[in-house]
Amino acid sequence: MIEFIFEVLLQLVFEIVEAVFSSGVKRSRQTRLPLWLSAIVYAGLGVFAGFVSVWMFPQAFLHGSIARIANLLLTPVLMGFLAGAFAAWRGGDQQGIFLNRFACAYLFALSLAIVRFFVTQHA
Repeated sequence: MIEFIFEVLLQLVFEIVEAVFSSGVKRSRQTRLPLWLSAIVYAGLGVFAGFVSVWMFPQAFLHGSIARIANLLLTPVLMGFLAGAFAAWRGGDQQGIFLNRFACAYLFALSLAIVRFFVTQHA
């Protein structure tokens, strides 16, 4: 159980770092990127963060196959929900903010989890 918590916390830390950096960026226009382009960017950032996390922590936190697959399926949904809920709370009445943040955070966490799933060493 503690391994699952570490895996979730690692992805949560990367999600918080991403949110801090993206919130500090000033935009000259108030338009958002199209969702498909945001999805590509966030998936790429997730892959990058996944390789950085493997470099920092080469051993898998979860060693059982079922636990690793459950983490691969559940953690991105949890991260997407948390990011979407936080964005909706912060953004107030902006239309579609929950879905946009959920999708981006889900793809970020999923790509990070896929990299860790296939690259980390497990016993």
